[in-house]
Amino acid sequence: MTMRPKKRYILASLSGVDSEEEFEKMLFNTITKLDPLLPIKGNFRVIKGLTRKADGGMIGVISIANKYKYDVIFLLSLVGKFYKANLLTLKSSGNINKVKKVEETRNGTDA
Repeated sequence: MTMRPKKRYILASLSGVDSEEEFEKMLFNTITKLDPLLPIKGNFRVIKGLTRKADGGMIGVISIANKYKYDVIFLLSLVGKFYKANLLTLKSSGNINKVKKVEETRNGTDA
């Protein structure tokens, strides 16, 4: 019996971004420029539908394998090297509901 790798969900704020596609593209391109195999090894993805417009940027949830969590956070902190943007990690959790709760309390619900 094999165990599934643990996932980590990271709530991140990226300044200088106007759309969900641009948010995902900036994050993915930054990681692939610095470590081309990390998105594949770490199963990196931006969760669709959980990206919201914030003050001067976007807030979104990133899913990554727990083993590569610190590598991804470090590489994403270098996004300013390639784009006119800054990344701020707001919350890291193994449970997506915890991350969603922080996002809702930070931005209000969109009911």
